[in-house]
Amino acid sequence: MPLPAPNLDDLRFQRDLVDEARRRIVQYCPEWTDYNLSDPGITLIELFAWMTETMLYRLNRVPEKNYIKFMELLGIALQPASSARTELTFRLSVPFPVRDDTETVAFVPRHYEVATRPLENEEQIIFTTDDALSIQSPLLSQLRRGVDFAKNYLPRLAVEDARVFRDQFPQEGDTFYLGFDESRALAGYILRLRITAIPTQATGIRRDDPPLVWECSSGGGEWYELTPSQSPGEKDTTGGLNNPSGQIQFHLPMHAQPQDVQGISAFWIRCRFEQRRSSQGTYTRSPRIKGVEAFALGATVPATNALLIRNEALGITTGEAGQLFHLENAPILQPTAEEVLEIEERVFGETVFVAWTRVDDFANSSRYDRHYTLDSASGEVALGPNIRQRDGAIVQYGRIPEADRLVRFSRYRAGGGVQGNVPAGRINVLLATLPYIDSVSNLRGADGGRDPETLEEAKLRVPQELRTQQRAVTAADFEDLTRKASRSVARVKVLTPGSGPSAPPPGMVEVLVIPECREALAVGDLSRLALSPALQREIQGYLDDYRLLTTTLLVREPAYVGVRVFAEIIAEEHLNPDIVRARVVEALRAFLVPLPLEGKSDFVESVVNGRWAGWPFGRDLYLSEILALLQKISGVRHVRDVQAESRRLIPSREQLPDDEEQISDIDRGLDAPLPIHQMLTVSGDGVLCALEPVITIVNSRTGEALAPVKRPAHGQTAGGRALVPVNGRRSSRD
Repeated sequence: MPLPAPNLDDLRFQRDLVDEARRRIVQYCPEWTDYNLSDPGITLIELFAWMTETMLYRLNRVPEKNYIKFMELLGIALQPASSARTELTFRLSVPFPVRDDTETVAFVPRHYEVATRPLENEEQIIFTTDDALSIQSPLLSQLRRGVDFAKNYLPRLAVEDARVFRDQFPQEGDTFYLGFDESRALAGYILRLRITAIPTQATGIRRDDPPLVWECSSGGGEWYELTPSQSPGEKDTTGGLNNPSGQIQFHLPMHAQPQDVQGISAFWIRCRFEQRRSSQGTYTRSPRIKGVEAFALGATVPATNALLIRNEALGITTGEAGQLFHLENAPILQPTAEEVLEIEERVFGETVFVAWTRVDDFANSSRYDRHYTLDSASGEVALGPNIRQRDGAIVQYGRIPEADRLVRFSRYRAGGGVQGNVPAGRINVLLATLPYIDSVSNLRGADGGRDPETLEEAKLRVPQELRTQQRAVTAADFEDLTRKASRSVARVKVLTPGSGPSAPPPGMVEVLVIPECREALAVGDLSRLALSPALQREIQGYLDDYRLLTTTLLVREPAYVGVRVFAEIIAEEHLNPDIVRARVVEALRAFLVPLPLEGKSDFVESVVNGRWAGWPFGRDLYLSEILALLQKISGVRHVRDVQAESRRLIPSREQLPDDEEQISDIDRGLDAPLPIHQMLTVSGDGVLCALEPVITIVNSRTGEALAPVKRPAHGQTAGGRALVPVNGRRSSRD
């Protein structure tokens, strides 16, 4: 049981102070007989009682202050804010190459600043690029067919067309490859392919929906499926390689890489003949390509919500120990190796700035060490103090700079907080002109921004700090330290050898991390569950300082399982069917979710436990649980039918649901869903996510739907019915 907190004085305002003083009036002043509230004497009694109660309140604050001082002795500090991250897409003013000049380069420097367009009563939010971006002309050097890969058709296109599939009666699986010079990285590029073909040759297909699947190489023999861009002015006009002239655009992923295919290394884009819908038709003859040209329309680079400040002057030294300085902007991001404190010194007769080293504390600092501490949350910079020892001697920890020397910070990045979690399309203002760069935008929303840790949150970490003791041995130690590694970590599950069927081999510890993305989950954007490489590296580097040398760490995503519910509901007669459907959808999203959602409505709080912390790792799902959940929703009179299906969910391949056009999971190239019969077994590293449910409000007498419902366009979609098996999005190795 918890230790009882002492109450240093339990006197209360009315009972123990005001009422007790009124009872003593008869003894000390018997001539006073008017005790009503309007009497000035009663007012004075209440005034002094209020002052006394204030003193008692401050007295009872002493244990809390002692607790905070104890936290300082343990070295516990408030964690700073974390900054939102996103990807910025820079578009060129003219496609590259410009005419025949393939050497033109558009350059976006590292830490280049872009911003949101400020709305009424809102401040401008600034993002800076994490890396430098160089956009060059793509160099297409290969056109090869899968059936005779050794032959390069590209050099002969000027005199001979190329049949990209089998000459007669092409078969599903026929593939042709476009290879680009690997010296020019195309990761994150917006790539346009301009294709000229002999018309009417590729007969038998639907030109606006051809049976073609495009993919790009992602290294290690893996391929990533590409979806042709549907942005304005970027529609696919090739007609399934059947129009005389057409173009198709792709947004290449950031993780695209060159790879070796049958002994030839290049950055590859391949096109595979694969019919996913009967309406697409099938090729009776192979398309015949006369020419292929490649153009770069822009590129993407990761960015962080931060403002870069260079060479900020902090003040002048006084020659005394323990001097404090403050940065003008706080909180700040974790400083890099180039972001340091600099103080003037005389070196060989010249005054120069010398870099100092940041330390966590001065316990191991000598009087000659150029050390300083930095509080990222408040922006406070402290130099070494001198402390009197028990024998009366004074010991200096850290070097004291000479008096009248200028102190500056070389550069730092200020930012962070939830205000950086802006939706897609909001970051579109270039703060400085760049050659060949026309515009910028974030095609996906920024997330991961969190406010600084509060004192109450820090108090909850004290038992964890005492338990871990600066080492990671047990699973609980790894979980506590992972949460401490970054404010962008929302949930953690650690798997150790022998912990179950999904346990790692001996000597390995797997850390499953769910990033902070509650706002994205609230609108159904499951792509934000992806664990970014930057956060993965940050956690890995932090845990390396605490793990045993014999322990191998693996930081990864959980095995997400998507669940789609199909339900037929009979609503109360006096309620709007659309309102009832919206309630059901909200309740299912709040229940089948890896993170607890914020801002839930009151009726959802009554249906889903307010302390629900997201779907537990490895917990099985029973179909009866969904039925019980639906029956508790206000406005639901009866639940006529409930079915469900599940599929593997890879966040990096998910897309935000489109209200205008429902695209099925199968059409996206994802795994085929499987029906759930009675229960769904979840592995120890698995966690559930709600896919867009299909809720039908039906008439209690006729059984007809009261309002139209958008259904995912599967082959046959209901949970207990047959499902068309198709290949997953990730293809087999070559």
